[in-house]
Amino acid sequence: MKLSVQLYSLRDAGDLDTQLAMARAAGFKWVESVASHGLPPEEFADKVAAHGLRVSSMHVSMAMAEHDLQGVIDTCHATDCRLAIVPWLPMGERPSTAIGWQAVGARLAAIGNRLNNEGLRLAYHNHDFEFHLYSGRTALDWIFSTARPQQLGWEADLGWVARAGLDPMATIAPYADRLVAIHTKDIAEPGTAPDEDGWCALGQGIVPWPALLADLQKRASLFVLEHDKPTDHAAMLKTSFDFLHQHLIAN
Repeated sequence: MKLSVQLYSLRDAGDLDTQLAMARAAGFKWVESVASHGLPPEEFADKVAAHGLRVSSMHVSMAMAEHDLQGVIDTCHATDCRLAIVPWLPMGERPSTAIGWQAVGARLAAIGNRLNNEGLRLAYHNHDFEFHLYSGRTALDWIFSTARPQQLGWEADLGWVARAGLDPMATIAPYADRLVAIHTKDIAEPGTAPDEDGWCALGQGIVPWPALLADLQKRASLFVLEHDKPTDHAAMLKTSFDFLHQHLIAN
């Protein structure tokens, strides 16, 4: 069981060395990176290792995956990371039809094939917009309809699933064979965290994480903490890590 933290959560906490040191001090042994954070692959790998950390997974934009996939592959090999994840589609690139979302799935499948040839895996990370309906099916469903599980896994962000008004476990069920990681994110009680965009440290909000983790540890081995806008980075990291460690048998 791997407990990791998406470094995007710490983007405002200081430079990369500061972010990595904070993650390690909170107890994490794994991080989920944003590509190579602008560094050459080997330099990035050395910096992560110098803090006693390893890269569990790596977020890469669709543009990077399509136009600099070799750079992604090189960074994965340098860090011994086996999982690349497309985390986001900018507003202007989100289709408005079912056919458009199927085309996104086909593009991701092609990237997944190339990564498979390198011994790597591709996944997609959701927000809430992938649960809008197009011709009676969600965008996420249309994406997956044109990509086999080995071509495209799923990093399920259950905070965003809950914010979309859906039941996390019921939403996971149809795609259980794609599940490669869980983004653990919590929603604050309404009106209590306006400075944090309504998010909070894990276990402090309204998402039923104790029950979810009890079930999900049978389905996944990578759990990644994310908080989009923490005001106290160190406290959020420590509270969330302790909560995950309490509820999961982890390393």
